[in-house]
Amino acid sequence: MVFQPSFFNIMTHLLVHIVKEISILGPVFLHNMFPFERYMAVLKKYVRNRSRPECCISKGYGTEEVIEFCIDFINELSPIGVSMSRHEGRMKGKGTLGKKSNVNIPDKEIRKATFMVLQNSSLVALYIEEHMNIVRSENPGKFKTWITRHHIDTFAIWLK
Repeated sequence: MVFQPSFFNIMTHLLVHIVKEISILGPVFLHNMFPFERYMAVLKKYVRNRSRPECCISKGYGTEEVIEFCIDFINELSPIGVSMSRHEGRMKGKGTLGKKSNVNIPDKEIRKATFMVLQNSSLVALYIEEHMNIVRSENPGKFKTWITRHHIDTFAIWLK
């Protein structure tokens, strides 16, 4: 069978050579530029100063390598990037299944939080002044900071 030259276009002609190219070069994905172009796009994002792109790329790449190296040594750090699945660790007792954990808040922080809530209430404003005057009269030789701290710690108990 003889084909006339008008039968061939460039795409038909390339099919003639593709078998020979694959036998010499291997699979197509190993000899095209797509992966390198994708990586060049990553490197281009490091460029901050367009007059010195090589320096910016090397500095940005080095910084990223150092950060990734250091992340391996910090156990409880969750790096920015692809987020973990919300189902991660469910079978180990983490997530929505498993044992509920109790949070122990120190008494001092509870007293401070209670005082802040009471202090922002308009109904309690008169009692705050009254308690502050009582603390001042009971401790005349104390500094102002000590009186304020004692007032914050004891006001909620006094109000009850």
